[in-house]
Formats: sequence, structure tokens, C-alpha cells
Amino acid sequence: MGDANHTFYRFEGLLLAIEFFTQRFHLNQLSEFSFEFVNEILTLNASALFIRDGERFVMRQKRLYADKEYFIPYTGKLRRMVTFHGRTVRNDFTAFFEQREVDHFQMNWAMPLMIDDELHGFIVSNGKIMGQFTDEDIVMSDTLMRLINNSMENSQHFADLQQSNHKLDQKIFNLFAIHHSTKALLSEVTLHRLHEIATDVFSEVSSSQITSFGVVDPITGRLRITGYRNVSSYETYHGDFELHTQAYNGPIVLHMERDQERIQALFVSSEQLRDLEAEYIILIVKDHIIGMVTLSRPVNDRVYDESTFELIESLATSTFIAISNAMLFQEVHRQRESAENKLKLLTTLNKLVRNLNECTTSEELCYFTLKTLQVSFGVRKALICLRFGDHYVVADTIGWEADPKGRTVFPLPLPEWLEACIDGETLFDYMADGAARFFSKEVLQWMGAGNCAVLAPLTVGNRIVLAEDPYPKGFLIVLEAASSLTEEEVLLIDTVAKSIAPVLHQMIITRSVREQYKLDQRQAFVQSLQQHIQSWEQYRMGFFLHYQAYRMPPFAGLLQADQDTDGLEQRDQDDVRQTIFSFDGYRFRISYEPIELAGWLPIPDPYNLQAVLSYDYALNNEG
Repeated sequence: MGDANHTFYRFEGLLLAIEFFTQRFHLNQLSEFSFEFVNEILTLNASALFIRDGERFVMRQKRLYADKEYFIPYTGKLRRMVTFHGRTVRNDFTAFFEQREVDHFQMNWAMPLMIDDELHGFIVSNGKIMGQFTDEDIVMSDTLMRLINNSMENSQHFADLQQSNHKLDQKIFNLFAIHHSTKALLSEVTLHRLHEIATDVFSEVSSSQITSFGVVDPITGRLRITGYRNVSSYETYHGDFELHTQAYNGPIVLHMERDQERIQALFVSSEQLRDLEAEYIILIVKDHIIGMVTLSRPVNDRVYDESTFELIESLATSTFIAISNAMLFQEVHRQRESAENKLKLLTTLNKLVRNLNECTTSEELCYFTLKTLQVSFGVRKALICLRFGDHYVVADTIGWEADPKGRTVFPLPLPEWLEACIDGETLFDYMADGAARFFSKEVLQWMGAGNCAVLAPLTVGNRIVLAEDPYPKGFLIVLEAASSLTEEEVLLIDTVAKSIAPVLHQMIITRSVREQYKLDQRQAFVQSLQQHIQSWEQYRMGFFLHYQAYRMPPFAGLLQADQDTDGLEQRDQDDVRQTIFSFDGYRFRISYEPIELAGWLPIPDPYNLQAVLSYDYALNNEG
């Protein structure tokens, strides 16, 4: 009757074990419950539960053993317990344990706790409280072992499944975050706005308390902080970092402590990163560094895990692409503006050249050139000096309060530093004091201040002309532009100078030819007056002599040129025969009747040549 009760008790305990171990528990709970169930059902005497911890097994629970703690190394022998045995051990313990361990625990029975093909732990005992292990005990212990191991495998698989689901959820979230963040980054083409978005994106996905974003300045090569966010304050940070090199092919994510060697190899003063409370540095890099992100500790209990860094690395790649695209877009926009400005410049320059070709005098040429530079190209201070004899003299100016016309700019021969101008080279200096490189102190005194200096020689590229006269016909000099002098403005001034030089050269040739063939007005007047005086003396043919102050109106060169070509003009008006001469700012008329037209004054004693030539016309004209 006692054996039947014992058997009934065992099966009842087994049913309870089945009910318990078919539920989901944590592995540690299952291990502890397994130890309790085995001791209860098999009525073990001294027993101990060992659980794997790395490469050793640690005693977690015990009964009747005196040891407070005990460790058994995970040896090849123990690995064979799962591979070649796979059930409770009743003998030959030294096949799996060291002899000292067998002796220490007086092993008489051992149950392996297995998960798949890995040994998770084991229970050892020195025997039962009463009697020896029977066949029924062995069957029961093997049944419990399979039940426990199945339960542990199910729990482990379920935990693995939960972990996989968590990772999958995290990856889905990461993909969602990457999609929206990348969309926001790639849709922005303004660099300063992109820096703000990138700072916010990295701050949100990492939960970093302090997030900073910086890009490498293409001019200075320094990494400048352009975005900063502190979730606990409204602080801002403005600073930059000097890099040893921009070339880099290492890991993107760097830890401030673990990767200190790499950080010091990148940054000249890595101590500056402490101002940002940086724990991690994320480099925006392909084959060279274009920026970085720093992250401080998280604001909550969250830790930076592998999934977070995968997300951050993906965002770093997207940020690299976004910054590259924005820089390319900015460059395309700049080139488009440059092309539009050049088209506008060429259009204006074409109009200027067309107007210059219609000028008939050097005065008009200088006037139109400087006015066009002032109105169309924003030049504030400039002059044109032309060569007269052995000096270059100011012909026209813009930007001076006191007119410096007639002042000498350069003597001949040209100074050594201006010899390059003989070959047509334009000299320039972008600095405000650049004029001091080209002009003497005396010239600088009346020139005054400016913000640049450009000297464009008016030279003709014809070899025959250069052989006869190698020196420039003049200079177009610019001393103040609308803003800082640019390379395009230097090219413009050089082009204008090369455009007006041939026109000026032809004007000089035309003037020279005209001077050779036109009649001298003064000499013609004297000769005509002498003839009239002689006719009066011989035949008493009286005549009248009148004069009028005369000043050529602006841009009347064409009319004057036509008049000067004849030198002498005959007019018939009201049957009064008149002869008109123009020189020295006056017009003279010889007629046989008095002239009553407004503005004409009589000259007393017209029959005395010496009196006519010495007459004070200015004084009497004012009177």
C-alpha cells in the first residue's frame, strides 16, 4: 500500500510538473523551479544547481552542501555530456567531470539541463535521502529531464522570437525614420537650413541631450559648428575645429574614450570636444570628411545600442548625400547666376562698344566710357589718362569732387613696375591700399582713397603700330568699385580698355591727317583781312568787321569737323556777302554791310591789322 501511495504521489508530482513546465517562464525561473521539483519528486539528499556563466558553471542553489559558492570550468568533457550522452548520469562521472569535482560533491547522480545542443546547466547529487536509485527513479529523472529541457528550449525559443520581433520592430521603425529623415534631408537644397534639419534629425533619433552638427569650410579647411541643440536649455555654440587631415577611411562612429587615438589623429585640439559634452562622434564621410555630428548622453534611460548606431550610420550616409547635393545645387545656382551676369555684362559691353564706335573725338570716347562704367557696372571712381608728349595726362574722370583734369599721372619712360603694361597686361590689386604699388606719392595725394586699383593700358596689338610706338596710348584706371573687386570686374575693365584702344588709335591717326590738310583759321583770317585792307587802300572799297564769342556745344564734334574740313565757309544771306572764321573761341565776319544780328559786335578800326590783332575781345565782349 505504501509503494502504491509513493507511486501515486510521484505521478501527481509529475502531472504538476507538466502543468508548470508547459507555461512560459524566464530561464532563471525554470532553472530554480527545476531544482525544486527534482529534489521533491526524487527525494534527493545533498544537491546543487549549476548554471553556465560564460566559460564556467556557477553554483546557483544547493542543499546540504557546505560550499557558499563553487565554480566548475566549461571543459571539453562537459561538452560531451550533451553531444554523446544526453540523459541523466548514474556512473562514469569522470567522463564528464574532473575527479576532484566528483569527489568534492560525492557524485552519485547528475542531470544535464540542455537547450538544443548547448549545456545550460546541470544538477548534481550524492544520492537519495533513503535508499539507492531504482529503475523507477531513473525513468522518472529522465522524464523530468526531457520535460525540463523542452520547457527551457521553448522558453529560450520564445525569448529569441520576442527578441527577433523587437529587432524587427526596431528595424521597421528605423526604416520609417530613415525614410522620413532622408526625405526631409534630400528635399532641402539650402545649406544653412539643411544643417538645422540634420541637427534636429540626429537629436530626435538618438535622444541625445546635446547634439551638434558641423561641416568643413571649403576655404579654410576647418570644421565649423553650424548646428547646435541642447534639449534642456537654449544655449548656442559657435566654434570650429582644426583637422590634421580630411582624408579618412575608418569607422564612422567613434567613442570619445575607446577611440581616443583615432580622434587625436583627426583633430588638432580634441579637448574642444568636451565643450560639446560629446560621448560619440559620427563622421559625415565618404573618402574625405565633409562634416560631423556629436552626441552627448541620452536624456532618458535609453542606451546607445547597435540598432541606434545602425540608424545613425544610415542617416550619416543620407546626410552626406544631402550635403553633397546641396553643395552641387548651390554651385549650379552660382554658375547660373554667373552665366546670367556674364550675359548681361556682354550685352552691356556690346552696347558700349557700339556707342564707342560712333564717337568722333577722344573727349566723347572718354566721357562715354567712364559714364558706362559708372552707370552699368557700378564703378565709383575711375579716370582715363592719355599721352600728351612725354606725359600721361588725365583726360576725364568720375568720382572726384575736385576735377583733376590735366594732371600728370605717369611720365615717360614708364617706371619699371609698369613695364608689363607695354605688352598689354592689366595690373591690379584687390586691397584698398593697392594704388600705392603703382603711383607716386604726389599722384596719390590728389587721387585720394579707394578700395582697389586696376591699371588697364590702352594698347593696340598691331605689330606695325607697336614697332613705331611701343608705349600705350593711355590708361583706364579704376580706383573704387561698387564693392570688393572681383576677377570678373578686372576682366571687364581689361576688355573695355582693349575695345577703346583701337578707336582711340584711329582717332589719333585721323586727327593727324586732318591737321596736315586743313587750313589754319587764324592764318586764313589774317590773309583775308590783309586783302580787304589792300582793296580799301587801292580802291576805297569799305568793309565791316564783326566778332562773336563762340563755344562749341557738347557732342558737336561732327558739325565742327565738317566746318573745319573746308576751313572757310561762304554764306549768302539777304544779299550780304560774308566771310566767317572761327578760332580761339570767337567767330569773325568780314562783310560789306553792317551786321545787325544779335550777338555780333563791331570791331573798331578794321583797316588797321595790328589794331585788330591786339584788340581785347574778352573785355569788350563783357562790356
